[in-house]
Amino acid sequence: MEKSRLEAFSDGVFAIVITLLILDIRFPEVPYSQFTTTLISVLPRILAYVMSFIIIGLYWVIHHNSMHAIKKTDRGFLWLNILLLLFVSFIPFPTSLVGRYPFQGGPIIFYGATLIACNAVGYAMLVYVYYHPHLAVAEFSKQYMRSHTPNYIFVNGFYLGAILLANSFPLVSYLIYIVVVILIIVFLPKRDDGINYQGE
Repeated sequence: MEKSRLEAFSDGVFAIVITLLILDIRFPEVPYSQFTTTLISVLPRILAYVMSFIIIGLYWVIHHNSMHAIKKTDRGFLWLNILLLLFVSFIPFPTSLVGRYPFQGGPIIFYGATLIACNAVGYAMLVYVYYHPHLAVAEFSKQYMRSHTPNYIFVNGFYLGAILLANSFPLVSYLIYIVVVILIIVFLPKRDDGINYQGE
């Protein structure tokens, strides 16, 4: 099966999910005298929205890049992709919890667990292609796996740390999520995996 339909469907889901994030931010109808106080109360939701918007955007970029390593798909890979989209489309829910209950352990744990699930499925897709080489382009090799595996370990390790610290040091957990996003943005373009990325 050609990968074009999978890419089109995935792009559509990413676009819908990233749009749904904003729906949780509503400014109550209050007198203008309460504008500043109300705006401050909404800030946690805005910050959660911005963080999740960037994270989902990164998932889309990584998904887009990974498709360059694929030349066709099969049933197993399609279902793994569906599972990835399931977890990605779930992100708006923990985002709303983090915005509604800022600096509370439960929502932070829920948020981190969702991101770990997304990353775990993303890595499972990579492993699946490795063990089904007929799905991959010629350049896909052990070097590709070696260059990407540490990224998943690094990111999920820090997310796990954020989860473990959520109840005692929620601010540190927030900082971990933010720092990981920044590091991914900075280092994502610096790849040396042997894949031809023409057309980006």
